[in-house]
Order: sequence, then structure tokens, then C-alpha cells
Amino acid sequence: MTDFDPYAQTGGPIEGRGPVPRSKRRRRRERERPTPYDLPATPPRPAAPAAPAAPAAPADDLIHAGFGRRLGAFVLDLLIVGIPSGSLLSFVMKVLPKESGTCEKLDGTTYACDVLTRDSEGIHGSFLQALLLFVVFFYFGHLEGRRGGTPGKRIAGLRVVRTDTGGTIGMGRAIARLLLRFVSAAPVFLGYFWMLWDDNGQTWHDKVVRSRVVRA
Repeated sequence: MTDFDPYAQTGGPIEGRGPVPRSKRRRRRERERPTPYDLPATPPRPAAPAAPAAPAAPADDLIHAGFGRRLGAFVLDLLIVGIPSGSLLSFVMKVLPKESGTCEKLDGTTYACDVLTRDSEGIHGSFLQALLLFVVFFYFGHLEGRRGGTPGKRIAGLRVVRTDTGGTIGMGRAIARLLLRFVSAAPVFLGYFWMLWDDNGQTWHDKVVRSRVVRA
């Protein structure tokens, strides 16, 4: 005689309640199954380390510029600065109020001409000072000190660097270098010609601020 199993069709008893239908067990398993929102988020991949900036080339490995190329860059800068500055000054002179006055020739003779009024002279002087500050601080100070060269030098394929690191010289040294050019030019431009027999091609103002003009 076969023993009767009351739980054979229901899958077994549950403590205190008797057999649980299979449909309820299936629903319970579905509720207990983790959803995609319950799963732990995939940790983000670590960012690749940034490539280190390329160091400036050592000053000893750079080729210094020759006298002819530096002279060509100087002429280009003179044209780039001189032509617009002269045009602006001529325009200002034309639009400023004038009055009748007396002008003097080189031989000492005088003639009647139009001269600037006192107020116009003040405006002209202020404009001239602003133009000079722009040339000194922006054209030479910023472009040569922080960008490595003026437009004339860039066209000629040159740049100004520090003698120790090969990097840019900074705005302060660039302005000092500009003012020291008058010292190099004072004794019949001897400070400029010094670069012809200097091992690093340096002028006097280059040596004072510890700079070099090299090929870009």
C-alpha cells in the first residue's frame, strides 16, 4: 500500500501555514529578485593621467640668431610700429583745433602758420604718452616677454629666451631689455655689434637681462 503524501502536489509545507501554491512562490521570488536599479553602479574608469607639459628646450641646445636676421626683424618692427603710429599722430594733428601763430625755419627766419592751441597741445601730449605706453608695455613688454617675440621677430623666425631655461623672459625683463637698447646704441652701436664675436650672439642688453635671441 502506497503512503499518501499530502504535500506532493503543493511543493511542501510552510511553517505555521501549510502548503504554499507555486504561483505565490513564483511571485515571492520575483519580488526578492534585484532590479537593475538595485544593482550596484559600475564604478567609473579612472581618468588617464594628463601628459606632462613639454619642458622648454635648454638654452645651450638652441641656435642663436645671426646679425642679419636680427637686423631684418628690427626693421620689420620699426615699420609695424612706426607706420600706424605716424598715421595716428598725423590724424590727431589734423582734427585738433588750431590758431594763427608763428613758425620758425631752420635758418632762423619766421613765417605765419597754424599752431595748436594750449588745450590742443595738452590733448596731443596725452595721446602721445598713451601711444608710447602701448608700444612699451604691450608691443615689447607683453609680446616679447610673454609670447617670446614681437611680430617682426616672428616673421623673421626668431624668439627671445632666457639663457638659463630657454623659456620666455617675462614682461619685466622685456621692458628692461627695451630700455637698455639705448645703452647698447650709445657708443656707435658697439653694444649691438658685440654679438658678432660673442659666443652666444648676445648684445649688451641681452647680457644684462640674461636673454638670447634664437631661431624659432
